[in-house]
Amino acid sequence: MVKKPEILGIIPARGGSKGIPRKNIRDFVGYPLIAYSIAAGLQSEHITRLIVTTDDAEIAEVARLYGGEVPFMRPSALAQDETLDLPVFQHALRWLSDNEGYKPEAVVHLRLTSPIRP
Repeated sequence: MVKKPEILGIIPARGGSKGIPRKNIRDFVGYPLIAYSIAAGLQSEHITRLIVTTDDAEIAEVARLYGGEVPFMRPSALAQDETLDLPVFQHALRWLSDNEGYKPEAVVHLRLTSPIRP
């Protein structure tokens, strides 16, 4: 039997949105915006693990409520307006490797701002 590749889904969700404050946990058609990305990751046939990386305790709590795993809190230095995705992903991968020995074969980025996806 062929082993399924380890594919990590990452949902980056920082707390300091300026355009729409608290957008990640605001209601969008009956659910917090983050719930849609979590559901997509959990329903995927390919993603074997799904995490949310956030700097915000309330976002972490809502993410967990909807089935998201939040194994660590992201440093505030990686949650600024100008922070790019790559350092956020590198931090997550380094934390998972250093603390759990977890090293996925591939990573999938699930953007919160794309709640409607196949």
